[in-house]
Amino acid sequence: MNQVTAKQKEGSFQLTLALGNSWSQGCTNRVILYWNGNERYAYIDKSANLQSASAPYSVTSKGIRSSISNCKRIKMM
Repeated sequence: MNQVTAKQKEGSFQLTLALGNSWSQGCTNRVILYWNGNERYAYIDKSANLQSASAPYSVTSKGIRSSISNCKRIKMM
């Protein structure tokens, strides 16, 4: 896992990798968690054996569960 931090650059703040870019290259799977409106999505960005794809999920009292979405699945760039 590589966390992000904000660094000031040219008068504004930009997100950057907290542990550096070389740390992010060592992972075999990269999953990006993001919001689309009120729905949470997990996006597989990098994997040795899975294609890039996104899927909705929800956080419940029983843990993380798949979520049925009314929205069209979105591929992140």
